[in-house]
Amino acid sequence: MSKHHKVFKLKLAKLAQEESSVVLERKFGVRANLIRYWALVYRINGLDSFTHKQLPYTCKFKLNVLKTMRRNEWSLGFTSAYFDLSSPGILFQWQKLYAHDGITRLKPKKKGRPRVTYDSSTPKPSAEMSEKELREELDYLRAENAILKKLEALAQAKKKKAKTRR
Repeated sequence: MSKHHKVFKLKLAKLAQEESSVVLERKFGVRANLIRYWALVYRINGLDSFTHKQLPYTCKFKLNVLKTMRRNEWSLGFTSAYFDLSSPGILFQWQKLYAHDGITRLKPKKKGRPRVTYDSSTPKPSAEMSEKELREELDYLRAENAILKKLEALAQAKKKKAKTRR
């Protein structure tokens, strides 16, 4: 998600056609080079600028952008503006990744932590368990039973205490 809304970017891009980006920087508190980039995107794409329809960008799209840039000998800024990327920095990252590891690094990766899979398999039948496994399960079940009994006793004591207060 972009820090600035599409309408705001379009407004500044239009104003940058008439005023200096340094003056607009002082008025709106946005870096002048960013305003110049937005103005370039607006000059190339018009009112359809800043839509970013292809998020997340596909591997095929990234490769096409890099090949077009190399074939036409375009700069990072112009290529980013032509393809309406959110910033030239994204294109620089793609270029670096492609040069280092090839097309495999251009494939989008899932973000966030991987999902935890719980072993939901049913327990082995007791006939298939070894004596050690049976003893471990017995100890576990005894401990679980003791905890439940203590919890029940606490709940009853709480009820009894509440009754005596009345």
